[in-house]
Amino acid sequence: MKRLIKVLKIIFLSLLALILVIIFSLLIFYQSIYKKTELPPETAAFHLNFSPQSDKPVLFPVPKILQWTKGSFTLPVVIHFQAAADEAKLIKKIFSNRLNRESEPGKSGSFTFIKNKTLAAQTYFLSIQPDQVKIEYSDSAGLYFAFTTLKQIRTQSGSHLPCVQIQDQPDLKIRGALLDISRGKIPTLQTMYNMVDFLSDLKYNQLQLYIEGFSFAYPSFKSLWEKTETPLTPDEFKALDLYCKDRFIELVPNQNSLGHMDAWLAKDEYKDLAECPKGYLLMGLINMKTTLAPSNPKSLELVSKMSDDLLPNFSSDKFNVNLDEPFELGKNKDRPVNDPKEVAKIYLDYANRLNTNVEARGKKMMMWGDIISKNPELAAKIPKDITLLEWRYEAFQDFEKICKIYQAAGLHYLVCPGTSSWTSFTGRTDNMMANIQNAVQNGIKYGADGMLITDWGDSPHLQYLTVSYTGLAYGAALSWNNTPDSKKVLNDYLSKLVFCDAGNKMGEIVLELGRYAQFEEYPMPGGTLTGWAFRFGMINKTLADAINKKIQIGIFEFLPTDDESRNILKQGFDHPKMYNPKAIIYLMDTLEKELLVTHLNIPDSALIIDEYKNAIRMVKLGAMLKQYNNYHLQLSDSANRELLTDMKGLCQNILSEHPRLWMMRNKKGGLDKSMESIKNLQVQVEQQLDLLDKNGFTRWINRTGDKLKTALAVLYLRS
Repeated sequence: MKRLIKVLKIIFLSLLALILVIIFSLLIFYQSIYKKTELPPETAAFHLNFSPQSDKPVLFPVPKILQWTKGSFTLPVVIHFQAAADEAKLIKKIFSNRLNRESEPGKSGSFTFIKNKTLAAQTYFLSIQPDQVKIEYSDSAGLYFAFTTLKQIRTQSGSHLPCVQIQDQPDLKIRGALLDISRGKIPTLQTMYNMVDFLSDLKYNQLQLYIEGFSFAYPSFKSLWEKTETPLTPDEFKALDLYCKDRFIELVPNQNSLGHMDAWLAKDEYKDLAECPKGYLLMGLINMKTTLAPSNPKSLELVSKMSDDLLPNFSSDKFNVNLDEPFELGKNKDRPVNDPKEVAKIYLDYANRLNTNVEARGKKMMMWGDIISKNPELAAKIPKDITLLEWRYEAFQDFEKICKIYQAAGLHYLVCPGTSSWTSFTGRTDNMMANIQNAVQNGIKYGADGMLITDWGDSPHLQYLTVSYTGLAYGAALSWNNTPDSKKVLNDYLSKLVFCDAGNKMGEIVLELGRYAQFEEYPMPGGTLTGWAFRFGMINKTLADAINKKIQIGIFEFLPTDDESRNILKQGFDHPKMYNPKAIIYLMDTLEKELLVTHLNIPDSALIIDEYKNAIRMVKLGAMLKQYNNYHLQLSDSANRELLTDMKGLCQNILSEHPRLWMMRNKKGGLDKSMESIKNLQVQVEQQLDLLDKNGFTRWINRTGDKLKTALAVLYLRS
């Protein structure tokens, strides 16, 4: 027995010694990787430069030829017009829709309409003279766009329209917007009606609502969603389709059909359809089970049944099946495909089979181009009736090379920039502008059919809809008329016609709110670093650096880039600037003061102000979170307590306001999930405040444990 006790004692002491060695080794390793963060400089003063109001109406998109002349035309209460008999009914309807005026056709009148089929599609000439208004147009769309310009003039001038001569037509025939309704935030039908009106005023002619998971109420799969989701219904889509048609916007059905199928694959009925049933670790960080197995016939059967539920609700002859980001394709451990070219062939085979399926339903297929742009040799094999959607959302990503390839292959394609609103709270103004300019310029140069600007949620969908107005407006302007004047006029358009701000300040305020990323370390794809901070919450900066390094390496796995773009991105990663939370907070505070003294004359003015106030709180909270993560080991207890107390207050204010703001425009589904990251952060803040009240030994134990966990996590991430 004594010998056994002695042996057990030796084993215990050996294990204890081993544990102590491991602990000391990890602590030594932590000290070797820990780097003290340099404090940011003091914040310089920030001044806004508001543009003076013009004495002429703002027209946006900017017309191709515009000449203001002397005099004005007085708009009658009831308008009499001359037009071809077969056009009169449509003209009466557009008068009511665009100008809210009754009208009557006749042999004479103050308005004259001439249809000229020799003009290019969507073209119009508008002449306002003191005694008459004359509109010449190529087709019904051109007529509607002439009225849209007339509406902008009337909105700013009342019934006395200044005389003007306009000749106008679009640079790109398709000018579309895609809105994400699948990352938690599903708008109400009334919100969608309002958005269609907004897009119509900008001469958009296509709209897509991105569907993945159960944001559409699939009748054949009711048991999968009816207890947990609040989707848009078939009747709501039918109503929206009619509303769009009346405003010359084509509502194109959209449904992901290969990747982004995680909501379906999470169900017991369909989990066996996953390409990687056990999941796949993207970037070594994120466990993914999102991609259907193309080799399984039941995958296409599922997509076909989904499509049969969705498509009857749309009058469009197009169908966007997406097919983007099939991350797990070829990654199944039981049947791996290691050659990227073979993986691309599997993808193309599935796309071709799906195209046959879509054609059988009387539709023309649209699909994202990210897999084709990574494998440009496939471009020649894409059926000519498919339209490719080439997405690139960062200012450093150039569209020129891939546009050349698509043009040479004789393909139909759209360039797809983004609004840069997601994972930013208030937008990324400069990135948005550069991205849209690059996309539109190369789309025009290399024969694109048009532009489809995207507005994503990237769960959680925290940015408010109003934040996306700037990108949608700028995309509309350049795709209609790619002129530098659009950048100059954007402020005034937002102030006068979107927000109806008597002081003409709101446009400048919202654009500047999207410029806080200038104080971050480097341009982060898919959002701001302040926005990304919410994904990880409170973590040791050493661990945050290791995670960022892993992301930086892995991001090229799915981001469409050429060598030049990669080098630009890598340069930012390798030579980061100093993150300056004080500058971000000062900028937000300065802009909020201006926001609170604006006078918006629109029905939802109070809601818009409150949305921006809460968005500003989110930016400030993100900046403080970064500040705490970066500096809390270097700051005094009193400084940390002050910072944590401010963060606690922001969490409370955001969480109290967010549900009300959400429900003003959206359905309830997804609301709780949208607040998870902030609720988690709130708990972490309270825990850190409680820890500051503990004795020194308890805090030392906690801090040592944090160092040990960080060291282990960094070793794992480096493995």
